[in-house]
Amino acid sequence: MDYSEYAGKGCTVKDYHFTVSDGVALKIIDFIPKRDNDRRPVIFFVAGWISAISGWKGVLKIISAEYRTIYLETREKQSSIVPRNRKVSFAMDRLSADIREAVEKLVPARRGFVMAGSSLGATAILEYLAQEGRKPLCAVLVGPNAEFRFPRFLGRVIPAFPPSFYLVFKPVVKWYLRNFRLDKKNEQEQVKKYEATLDAADPYKLKYNAIAIRNYSIWHILSAVTTPVLVIGAALDRLHGNEALKKMVDTLPRSGYRELASNKETHSEKAGELIVEFVGRRDYLELQERRRV
Repeated sequence: MDYSEYAGKGCTVKDYHFTVSDGVALKIIDFIPKRDNDRRPVIFFVAGWISAISGWKGVLKIISAEYRTIYLETREKQSSIVPRNRKVSFAMDRLSADIREAVEKLVPARRGFVMAGSSLGATAILEYLAQEGRKPLCAVLVGPNAEFRFPRFLGRVIPAFPPSFYLVFKPVVKWYLRNFRLDKKNEQEQVKKYEATLDAADPYKLKYNAIAIRNYSIWHILSAVTTPVLVIGAALDRLHGNEALKKMVDTLPRSGYRELASNKETHSEKAGELIVEFVGRRDYLELQERRRV
């Protein structure tokens, strides 16, 4: 695939698979701008649940023009290569371990870096930040999920049926998202985007990732995240829930919150400019640790 349309002007783009310790190979797209050097941080980007890179075109064009950007596609996505005849985990701690291994191998040891991501990818980043290991200068997270709660009927159906049943069950999932989790009146583009990602999803990976993360909650680890974190929300985004995002910001020791108008805007050039500004001006240094009483 040609990724040049997602790259800033003058960027070199490399794509390859990186194999982690349990044998799963993850897709990496590495955007390297002309002005890249060791004094400039690398942006390590992890997108959301089964999301396609096409949804991040506006953001990537802006940030990759300024900073080397390593875009990691998590293991539940169609692009990952899962070994045959081997059981692998799709749980949050495994996604966090994938990030850790990729950072250790792909980000030069003496180079500063910034973590950015959205939705499930942002949650996996927070899981990573709460553990021991190499820490970024800061993190910029779009709509991180604090919890993954499925409706009771989905919780029963997903484990009970084989992955092939997904083709029959997919219209029900789309109906549920349209009517209960997305703002179909004001966010038609978000609806179309999620329906397209569901159409492109790998049924096997989707099933076992959904089983692994159901009932996951991040609240108990947030106080251990000492990295400065900027959380970005969207006023019209019902899926990620602004109240939960604001509660997350209040719980994280060093954090700030910016709200954009819509999910579309959080995936646009405007969000890319916000990230570049936050990193370039070192605004993360102003996120002081909150005093706990």
